[in-house]
Amino acid sequence: MNTDGLSREKVSDSQITSEQILQDAFQLKDEPLNRPKQSIQDLDELRSFQLTKRKEYEQQLNKNRLNFGQWLRYAKWEVKHNHDFPRARSIFERALEVNVQHIPFWTHYIQFELSHKNITHARNLLDRAVTTLPRVDKLWFLYVQTEETLKNYQMVRIIFERWLSWNPNPSAWDAYINYEKRYDEYDNAREIYIRYVQIHSSGEIWLKWIDFEMNDVPIDPEQVKRIRNVFELSVDSMLASEALRGDISLAEIINKWSLWEISVKEYERARAIFQLMLKSDTIQEIITPEQRNQIYSSYTEFEKSYGDKDTIESSIMIKRKLKYEEEVNKSPSDYDSWWSYISILQQEDNNEVTRETFERAIKVIPTDAFKSTVWRRYIYIWVKYAFWEEFTMGSIENGRNIWNKALKVIPHKRFTFAKIWISFAQFEIRNDPENGLASARKILGRSIGQSSTVKPKRKLFKFYIELEQKLGEWDRVRKLYEKWLELSLVGENNLSTINSLLTYIDFEKNIQEHQRCISLFELGVRLAEDDKIFTKVNPLEYMLMQFINYYKEEMRYAEARSLYRKLVERVSTPKVWISFALFESSIPTDSQLKAFEESTEEEFEFSIDETHRETTRSVFREANDFFKHNNLKEDRAVVIEAWKQYEEANGSEESLRDITKKLPVIVKRRRLIEGEEEEYLDYIFPEDEEAKPSKISGLNAFLANAQKWMANQN
Repeated sequence: MNTDGLSREKVSDSQITSEQILQDAFQLKDEPLNRPKQSIQDLDELRSFQLTKRKEYEQQLNKNRLNFGQWLRYAKWEVKHNHDFPRARSIFERALEVNVQHIPFWTHYIQFELSHKNITHARNLLDRAVTTLPRVDKLWFLYVQTEETLKNYQMVRIIFERWLSWNPNPSAWDAYINYEKRYDEYDNAREIYIRYVQIHSSGEIWLKWIDFEMNDVPIDPEQVKRIRNVFELSVDSMLASEALRGDISLAEIINKWSLWEISVKEYERARAIFQLMLKSDTIQEIITPEQRNQIYSSYTEFEKSYGDKDTIESSIMIKRKLKYEEEVNKSPSDYDSWWSYISILQQEDNNEVTRETFERAIKVIPTDAFKSTVWRRYIYIWVKYAFWEEFTMGSIENGRNIWNKALKVIPHKRFTFAKIWISFAQFEIRNDPENGLASARKILGRSIGQSSTVKPKRKLFKFYIELEQKLGEWDRVRKLYEKWLELSLVGENNLSTINSLLTYIDFEKNIQEHQRCISLFELGVRLAEDDKIFTKVNPLEYMLMQFINYYKEEMRYAEARSLYRKLVERVSTPKVWISFALFESSIPTDSQLKAFEESTEEEFEFSIDETHRETTRSVFREANDFFKHNNLKEDRAVVIEAWKQYEEANGSEESLRDITKKLPVIVKRRRLIEGEEEEYLDYIFPEDEEAKPSKISGLNAFLANAQKWMANQN
């Protein structure tokens, strides 16, 4: 017998499951309290019941008079169980006295009357409600809905007119218009729109009117004219109203207008609409960049579909104009954009707008305290403005005023612009035949006086001098050169002083004033030798070389040679020595000069003879000895290499072998510098080694002893 199975069965019978717990709980739950049914046997019992119920309702309302649900239940009970409409209305009225602004109770009260077909009471309530609360749209909507349901159409219009007299939200106007549309009263709806856009003027409402005319009104012969009039009215009204100028709906109206014109095959009208909005400067000042961009995008799409080459180019020009206008508004100091913007305006031949734009651009003065790129671009706007007034507009006086204003803007103590001064002087010469030259001289004189506080302006002097040269005023030219040289010496000490002096010398040379040239060269050499004048650079070599070249051109070779001697004494560089040596082979000898003087020909063939070679070699030897004496090995090597190249070109094989023997041998050596060993290149010259007899004899003795030892070994 299986005892384990029996024990498990007993245990399972004694266990409590969740199912049993839920079943017991359901069986033992409390029964709901069922009130006994009360039956009313006579009138007294009815009155007693009614009195009890009313007391209950009144007690609840006394506890909370704002419990409008209780008021509503009370009134409905009076009607449902007692059919006592006067008492129910009294309850509604009492509730309204508690809070007359409680809209849901008004609507329940009205619905209560309507549900029991008390139309007169409902109308009175609606009239009372909108009179008491005229700003509550829900009551007005309920009123007009009730009258429309009752088919009292004229009354509906009267109610709407009463409503509109309170300046309600646009929803009231929309409801009135929709009401007229439902009964095909399009003229009435149009009259409402006329008043609507005057009271609530916005792009959205204009679009509603446009959609009404385009989509809702039946087609008739006057439709095109009516729709176009609405479009024109909408755009004109929005542009004239400061409050609506920034309305983004303006771009949508323009786009819709152009599409409608396309639909009626009026392509030129559509293009004219876009161009008026984008090209009119008055409109451009009114609309916003966002509106402008949207209108231009629509215009671009239009031209892609219906335009030709010229109109597409026009649209591109408009796009560029809008782009630059936006950039100058965003960054007024962007003078490149100003330049491009003004160039487009000049192409449009809108002179007044162009002048206004020039004035706007020049008012934005750069803030940089130095002559920056920004300043240069700003000055070119002035130049462009003055040229435009002179050549395009033909206004000489305006042009003169612009040049004067430009000069007042520039901070001449820090920097100036030669182009302004020069252009102003040229302007006076062009436009004043009698006094133009005198005015130009005054302007250029002012320019030199105001702009030379730091250093002389080369372009100004150059232009002024060229002007006087064309007039043959040599004395004035010399005075200008002297002033230029004087200011160069007072200002910064650099090569500009020498350059101005050399320019002066070129002038004297061109008019064959050779003695003046020599005097000026001598002055330049004296200035170059003065270390107090030139503290930053030493222009002596440059000045002497220019002087030497002048003597060469004048065939005064002895003076040139003496200058070379002076130069190698002061500036002993390989370059100078080599130049001196080659100079001797570049000038004719005395015999060649004599032959040329005796000849009747204007030219003679120059050739290097033995005299040239010997003179040149003599200078090379002198240079070699100089650098050898001063132990300047690298410079000496440079001179010998130049000598070798000269012999290769002009010497013989023997002379080339001789100079080749002089070439140094380059060896690497080591030396200690500040405790550190470094490698360097040294030059060993064969002629120096041959000049050391003690070392050579010692070496020969060493070699003789070595040979003797080897013989003994054998």
